[in-house]
Amino acid sequence: MVANAVTAGRTTLGELIRQRTGELTPSERKVARTLFATNLMAGFDTVAELARRAQVSGPTVVRFATRLGFSGYPDFQRALRGDLAQRIDSPLRLYGKNTEDPRGDRLLDHARDTFTRGITSTIASIPAETFEAVIALLIDRRRPFWTTGGRFTQFCAQMLHAHLYQLRPNSHVIEYTPAGRPDALLDLGRRDVLLVFDVRRYQKDTIALAQTASSRGATLILVTDPWLSPIADVADHVLTVDVEAPSPYDSMVPCVALVETMVAAIVASLGQSSKRRIAALEHLRAGFTWDDDTSLQRGEER
Repeated sequence: MVANAVTAGRTTLGELIRQRTGELTPSERKVARTLFATNLMAGFDTVAELARRAQVSGPTVVRFATRLGFSGYPDFQRALRGDLAQRIDSPLRLYGKNTEDPRGDRLLDHARDTFTRGITSTIASIPAETFEAVIALLIDRRRPFWTTGGRFTQFCAQMLHAHLYQLRPNSHVIEYTPAGRPDALLDLGRRDVLLVFDVRRYQKDTIALAQTASSRGATLILVTDPWLSPIADVADHVLTVDVEAPSPYDSMVPCVALVETMVAAIVASLGQSSKRRIAALEHLRAGFTWDDDTSLQRGEER
C-alpha cells in the first residue's frame, strides 16, 4: 500500500495527502485542510475531536485515513508520530541521529553521493504540469513577482530575484527584516505572484506573511521540504526539495538546483525578449563606473 511508503520513510505524510487530494471527497478534503492548517498536529486528536475541528462526521475522518491506504485511524496516527519526528528535526537532534563520521576522501564521497541523490530525487518528484504552471506565472510580465525566504532560505530568494529582474520587469525580493515583510504586504494584491521558500523548522513570520498574502488574493507558490510547511494549506502551487545533507544542517543544494532549473526554463520561455532586456541592462551599466570611494559616477565624467 502507498501508506507503507510513509512508514518506511520513502515519502512523507504531507506528500501522501497532497498526492491523494484528487481522490478525496469534499468532506475528506476538509480533514486534509484542517491537518495542514495545524501543521498536521490535529492528527493526534481523537476521531471525534478531529471531526469537530474539520466540521465533518467521525466516519469521514476514518474514511480519510483508509483512503490514504492506512488500515484505520490508529494506523494513520502511528505513521504521523514517525513523520513528525523527522518534521521537527533540528541540527542538535540530527547530531545524535548521524551515525556516520566520514573523513577525508570518505567525506568527499559521502557529500557527492548525498548531494547527487538530493538533486536527482528533487527533480524527479516535481510534476511536470506543476513546474510548467509555476514557470508560466514567473514569465508573465503583467503580474508583479515577489519572492522571500527564511533564515537559511532567503539567499535562494535573493538568487532567484538576482536572475529574474534581469529577465523580466516587476520583479521584487521581500527583505528578511522586521520592516521589510509587513511593508511589502501593502502592495500585494490579486495580480501579484509570491514565491516563498520555507523548510523545516518552519518560521512563524514566513507563514504569517504567506497567509496574509493569500488572503489578499495573491497567487502563492511554495518551495518547501518533503514534510511540507503549513503554507502548503494556502499555496496554489507546491514544489518540494530534498534536504538530506552530509552534516546536521539541512542541505540547500537541491533548492539551489531547483532555482537554477527555474531560471533555465524562464530563459528558454522568454527567448529573445530576455536577451534584449539583458542587452539593455548591460548598455546602461556600461555608462557607469565606480570610483575609489565607491560613489557612483557617469563613466564620461571620470
